[in-house]
Amino acid sequence: ENEHIYHHEYFLLSKQQVHDYNRSKREEKRRIEKENGDFDYEEDKGEPIKLVFTIPIFEPLPTQYIVRAVSNRWLGAESTHAISFRHLILPHQYPPHTKLLDLHPLPVTALQNPAFEKLFKFSHFNPIQTQVFHCCYNTDENVLLGAPTGSGKTVAAELAILRLMKERPDLKSVYIAPLKALVSERMKDWNRKFVQTLGKKLVELTGDFTPDIATLKAADIVTTTPEKWDGIS
Repeated sequence: ENEHIYHHEYFLLSKQQVHDYNRSKREEKRRIEKENGDFDYEEDKGEPIKLVFTIPIFEPLPTQYIVRAVSNRWLGAESTHAISFRHLILPHQYPPHTKLLDLHPLPVTALQNPAFEKLFKFSHFNPIQTQVFHCCYNTDENVLLGAPTGSGKTVAAELAILRLMKERPDLKSVYIAPLKALVSERMKDWNRKFVQTLGKKLVELTGDFTPDIATLKAADIVTTTPEKWDGIS
């Protein structure tokens, strides 16, 4: 219906690649046949070489896409294959977000730990924090929390840290921020909360601060950036 090219790719296929690939596939096939007691001595014509690539799909769905392979050396050496979309079912383009429930604000006393309650200057958690409180503080489930700026996502992370301190004090928490400025911001706030109030050891691992291994091992909380964390993990 249209001649738009959604993907094109140049690849080099040597004779040795084809030979090695077909030989390995033949050896694997004969090994399986030998194990199953099913011997087939017919000449093996080889296996196809697979190319993996991604192409976009738009709505309304087209009836089919055409994949064409053309040799740039041999005239007339080309092959086409039609991919039908007749029975294709696409997932929803924009999956619905979790609905914010109309819950009563949860008081900080829900932490059931006087020392933890002193960390927060407010008396009740906001609606988002109230909704994720149980999952972050009372379970070990993974959480992906997406909410607007200023909605209290950091407090949700602090609930998960407090969960670890409560249940597994022998382990350490790692807070990864995309920018050094955000790491410095957390260090200032958490020095007051976790170091001064709870007596925990907090360590910064960024381009400006590179603590030794002993300091990292002794830390209860490590604040870092993705690049530095990749370098030691």
